[in-house]
Amino acid sequence: MSRNSARIPADRRMRRMSLSLAAAALAVCVLGVAYDALWLLGVGAWLLIAAVLIELVYRP
Repeated sequence: MSRNSARIPADRRMRRMSLSLAAAALAVCVLGVAYDALWLLGVGAWLLIAAVLIELVYRP
């Protein structure tokens, strides 16, 4: 097994985690706007920050 084939599943898993965090951030922010809840917007912002940090730090 080569090094690249061992990294591919981990790369996909991290990419999937980043995309799901971004999707969750979008959903929570939309709920925050709909219910006029500032705390939901804050949670959505932190989810988006986590998604961006994972994408920036974990570069395959």
